[in-house]
Amino acid sequence: MRATVHRVAPRARSCDSDRSMTPLKQVWDREVVGRLLDHGMSGVDPLRAELLRDVRGRVVEIGFGTGANLPFYPDAVSELVAVEPSVGLAERARPRLEAWGRPHRVVSASASRPLPLDARSFDAAVVTFVLCSVNDVKAVLGEVARLLAPGAPLFLAEHVAAPRGALRQVQKTIRPAWSALLGGCDPARDTRARLDENGWDTSTLRDVALELPYPVRPGLVGTTRLAARSSA
Repeated sequence: MRATVHRVAPRARSCDSDRSMTPLKQVWDREVVGRLLDHGMSGVDPLRAELLRDVRGRVVEIGFGTGANLPFYPDAVSELVAVEPSVGLAERARPRLEAWGRPHRVVSASASRPLPLDARSFDAAVVTFVLCSVNDVKAVLGEVARLLAPGAPLFLAEHVAAPRGALRQVQKTIRPAWSALLGGCDPARDTRARLDENGWDTSTLRDVALELPYPVRPGLVGTTRLAARSSA
């Protein structure tokens, strides 16, 4: 099945970058960042398989990247909408989507702005190793909340800031170079706090040690939903 592609203001890997996608950046994302993601993230494949085994229905994946999650989507997924602002990464993912063979759609747009998708129209959202490179986390999480049907889950896996100590200092020290090379990725982002601040129930998320390079080994994984709000 051929993908339906919707191009809306293509952006860099950071889901809310203000810089337009130049041809050089497009090639960099496709050939350099894409290869780094494919090979450098292979250690978390077992985690992807565990996380995604219960995903079902119509799914939106924010920050689709090179399509690393595709092999782990169960048959219960009836349709996938892949949101990826980087044209270069989307190009690298396209053959994988075609081979996947199930109904899918590619939206080349930033999730920090309203996407051309109906509100409350998805049974699940997937965000894996994306929030580290987003400047406006609040906007992205707000858009995820808008797209999900009431009570629908967000399946999440992220590398996060280490607790205070030597590793936290390493993360802060390497942050500028790491971010420049890897599309804005922040190795010292406190993603649990960002989720809490934006109304997501983080009590269901667990802290794990990821099979990733030392600076990004601390992880946060699980399924979350918007926290119930008091009517008082």
